[in-house]
Amino acid sequence: MSEIAAFQSKVKVRDSNIGLIALNDPKFVTRLREGRRCWPETAKKVRDFMSAAYTHITTADGTVIIRDIASGVTASGPSLAEAYAELRRLLAVKEPA
Repeated sequence: MSEIAAFQSKVKVRDSNIGLIALNDPKFVTRLREGRRCWPETAKKVRDFMSAAYTHITTADGTVIIRDIASGVTASGPSLAEAYAELRRLLAVKEPA
C-alpha cells in the first residue's frame, strides 16, 4: 500500500483508476485497503503500471491524451483508463514478434 500511496502523491490518480487501468478491476485498491491478499503476479502488473513513464493531459472537451515517453507513442480516449488501454494496445502492436 505504501507504493500505491507514494504513486498517488505524485500522479494524483484515484484508487479506482489504478485498479481499472492496471488490472481492469476498479475495486482492487479498496480491497487491498480492506486487507485482501495480493498475488505476486497481480502486484507485478500494478508495479509495471506505476513505473511506466508516461505523461497525460486532458483537453477542454474532456479527451485524455497520453504519451509513452520512451517510445513516443501517443494515444487518446474519453478517460485516462481508456486512453491507457489504447496506449498499451499500440505499444503491444509496435513490439517486434
